[in-house]
Amino acid sequence: MKALLFLIRRNLLNGIKSAFKKPLVLIGYIFILLFIIAFIVASFAMPSGEIRTLPPALFRGIMMLVFTVLYYTSLKLGIEKGSSYFRMSDVNMAFTAPLRPNQILLYGFIKQLGGTLFFILLAFFQIPNLKNNFAFEPHGVIVLLLAVVAYTMAYPLIGMLIYSWTSVSKERKRLAKRIFDRAALAVVLIFLIDLSQTRDFVKSMSHVFDHPVAHYFPIIGWTGSIASAAVAEPDTAFLVGAAGMAVVIFGLSLLIYRMKLDYYEDVLEATEYVEAALKAKREGRNMTFGQKTRKNIRGGLSGKGARALFAKNMMEIRKTSMFLFLDRMSVMVILSSILFKLIMPSEAGLNAFSMFMVLAFSLYMLLLMQAQGRWSVEVEKPYIFLIPASSFEKLFYASLSEHVKNLFDGALLFTLSGIFFGSQVPTVLACILSYVFFGAVFLYAEVLTRRMFGRVHSKGLMIFIKMIFSFLLVVPGIIGSVIAVIATDSEFYMIGAMGAWAFVLAVTLFMFSAGIFNNIESSS
Repeated sequence: MKALLFLIRRNLLNGIKSAFKKPLVLIGYIFILLFIIAFIVASFAMPSGEIRTLPPALFRGIMMLVFTVLYYTSLKLGIEKGSSYFRMSDVNMAFTAPLRPNQILLYGFIKQLGGTLFFILLAFFQIPNLKNNFAFEPHGVIVLLLAVVAYTMAYPLIGMLIYSWTSVSKERKRLAKRIFDRAALAVVLIFLIDLSQTRDFVKSMSHVFDHPVAHYFPIIGWTGSIASAAVAEPDTAFLVGAAGMAVVIFGLSLLIYRMKLDYYEDVLEATEYVEAALKAKREGRNMTFGQKTRKNIRGGLSGKGARALFAKNMMEIRKTSMFLFLDRMSVMVILSSILFKLIMPSEAGLNAFSMFMVLAFSLYMLLLMQAQGRWSVEVEKPYIFLIPASSFEKLFYASLSEHVKNLFDGALLFTLSGIFFGSQVPTVLACILSYVFFGAVFLYAEVLTRRMFGRVHSKGLMIFIKMIFSFLLVVPGIIGSVIAVIATDSEFYMIGAMGAWAFVLAVTLFMFSAGIFNNIESSS
């Protein structure tokens, strides 16, 4: 076991040393650290309920729904694809070592705990928004982070136990999948039945996910009960949830460590899947990874020189789309944005700004999912530097497919939202254009970050820098939209101010980032 701990320690030290060898990368890490510290301080120091105070039942329902989805997706993926906490380097080195399989599994679990920090950071980024909408108790931030830690420590252990049981036979895998799917279907049916009676989305969500049975339901209910104590004094459900999760985490850790395991062959396929997913993420294909591609697609587009990049990317989008340019990311952005507006209660006083709320949340989702565009695939290939065209032209055509895709998604999302909320046509058009312009801002911010820092050793660092950079650039647009709505009391001018700022930003970032194709070393 000492050798495995040495590997973990050595990998951490090598990452730190490599950062010190690259000054720009080190500056990026320092900037990220300061940004995280600022968010942590803001999470604890800022007052709660300043903008509005939504009912605690809504918060409890949201927390229960979030953890239900997280547990379902993480455990279901472990059944379908197999659970693996290893990389191919571990297969070559650790699996062949003369160590017990239990020790190797513990080594993988320790490495997996690094993901806990990622979830905690995500929680810190959401806490200021939650405190603006809900009245947190003084201990609210602590118990919310405690729930996140409980989830990140529990689901790998539960996944290991389920995988150890289902890997014995295909019948067990099918049985486990049926149990998960039917349980999810039962929850959806209960919610729809309640929704048909109340005709109110928020009330139905509170009735179903804030029900006492849900709070005392093992694992999911326990974790949700811990988070729910953020807006109320700790009650019996909180104590039961905290004690239950502690027993689950420590009990499963001891049980798995003492089991007689033989999982090397079974986990190999899942490890290869993880490696393929990480490779797709590095190449900018993380949103299309695992999707089936359609054949015999005829786009009718062609071109010479840099225009060929646009025709090729449009064809690639259509291959992974369900209809025209409607793909998995489109569905996620549209559904989550409309669902966000439905969750907000009518008494919040923001009905006059429904389209702006949908736009704001859709841009937030776009920033999270558009970690990098298809241009990043092109920049990895040497032929783009040999195309007889200017750097501006090559970047424009390499990124044009992303703008067309965002135009399609925005038109679909805001046309549906406009019909649903009864908005005026100019407001819908302003939302569509703002969505496209902000998509361009996020894309060219990534290009400029790549030009400044090069291909750093950590893709996570690059994405993090890009997200912080994009957030800082958007702040003036938010200020301008606030001034516009105060001066005119019009949602149209509010959205127009943000869209105008995004257009100026997109053009400016494009001009500064286009030189990335002037020098092949600057993008490598």
